[in-house]
Amino acid sequence: MLLTPRRIAATTLAAALALPVGIAAAGEISGSRLPFSIATSGSQEDGNRWSGPGSNRVRACGDVPTSDLKTFSAYVYQDRSLLPDPQIASTSRNYSSGYGCGAYKSTSTGNKYYTKATWAGVPGSRAYGFVAAEN
Repeated sequence: MLLTPRRIAATTLAAALALPVGIAAAGEISGSRLPFSIATSGSQEDGNRWSGPGSNRVRACGDVPTSDLKTFSAYVYQDRSLLPDPQIASTSRNYSSGYGCGAYKSTSTGNKYYTKATWAGVPGSRAYGFVAAEN
């Protein structure tokens, strides 16, 4: 197969576009993503509960794709029946900082976990952010 400049450019572009998606989603725990609108400030707990990952560790991550300097926080909590839910992991970031995560914390595969987000509002903004858990 002859590699013409057009084929080389198309292959390079496809690889460049696919790489960030694969990296960002590689360690995300299924069911942990919680999207939110920053048009008004708020706090939200994800209704999805997921089992502790087999890696026995988790970290809170998130992103809000704007250049504003306001902040959001991402949390991972352990779901406990009849007891207060302990916070397992967290991170706080400026919207302008881009995607990022906090430190890894220990989990157990026998427990259930969920994500929570708090964020500052940017009136009139149409941007959406998200928080998620990674293993």
